[in-house]
Amino acid sequence: MAYYLERQERFSEGIQRIGLEQNKMAIDGLANDEDPHGGVHKARKHFKKLRALYRLIRDEAGAEVYRHGNTFYRDLGRRLASLRDITSLIEAVALLQKKTGTMAENEACCLLLALLEGERQAILQGHTEEDSLLEQAIFQLRENRQSFLQLPLRDDCLPEIIAALRRVYQRGYKEYHKALGTPSVEDMHEWRKRVKYLWYQYRLLKQASPRVFRAYKKVANALSDILGDYHDLALLNEKMEEQAGQLPEETRQLLHELIGAHLGRLLDESRRLGAIFYAETPEAFTRRMRSTLKGNLF
Repeated sequence: MAYYLERQERFSEGIQRIGLEQNKMAIDGLANDEDPHGGVHKARKHFKKLRALYRLIRDEAGAEVYRHGNTFYRDLGRRLASLRDITSLIEAVALLQKKTGTMAENEACCLLLALLEGERQAILQGHTEEDSLLEQAIFQLRENRQSFLQLPLRDDCLPEIIAALRRVYQRGYKEYHKALGTPSVEDMHEWRKRVKYLWYQYRLLKQASPRVFRAYKKVANALSDILGDYHDLALLNEKMEEQAGQLPEETRQLLHELIGAHLGRLLDESRRLGAIFYAETPEAFTRRMRSTLKGNLF
C-alpha cells in the first residue's frame, strides 16, 4: 500500500488506488487498534494524507470535488480530536522533561504529568461516548469509499498539478516569512499544516525523481517535526492556565519559563530549516516542479 504514484500506472488510477488504500487504513486503525487513542492517531494521519491528495488534484478535479473531500476528512478528524489531544499533551510533557536541568524543573513536570494522566484516565472510563464516535467514523469512511471511484481525473494534467503544488508552496512561503517576525501560535500551526501538505505531496510524486524528492522530504520531515513540537508545547502552556487552580503558582511559573525557553529554541530551528525549505521564490519553485515532473509520471 504505497503512498506514491507508480511510474507504470495511469495518474487517474494511481490517485484512486491511493485514496481507497488510505481510507481503508483509517478504518483499520479505528476498528482494530487495541489502544483507541493509538487508533485515532493513525486514522488522523491518514486523513491528513488524504487532504494532501485532494489538494494535489484540486485544479484537475474541480472546486466542488476538492471541497467535499477536504471538508469530509477535516471534519471527521476534528470530531475525533478530543480522543487524541490529551495524549499529545502528555507526550509534550515527556519532551519537556528531557530538557529539564534541575530537580525542581523535573518535579514540576511530574506534577503536571500526574494531572494530565488523571484526565486521560477519566476519558478512558467514559468509553461509551468514545466507542460511539469511533463507530460513526468507521461507518462514514465505509460510505465514502465510492467517491474515489468517481473522481473526474485525466491522466494528462500536468499544468493543473503544477498549479496545485504552487498554491501549497506559496502559502507555506508566506507563513515562513511571518515566522521571521513575531508569529502567533496560530501562525506557526498554519505554517506546519502547509509544510505537512507539501511533504505528503512530495511523497506522492517521488517516483518522478526519487533522488531529488528524497532530499526534499528529508527537510520537510524535520521541519514538520519541529513545528509539531512547537504547537504541542504551546498548547501545553494554554492547558496549564486552564488548570491554574490545581498547580502551585511556583510550579506554573517554573513550567512557563521552561516551555518559553524551549519554544524559543524551536522557533530558531524552524527558521533555519525554513530558510532551506523555502529558499526558492514561488515562481522558481514552479519552474523546477514543471521541469522535474514533465515526462515523469505525466
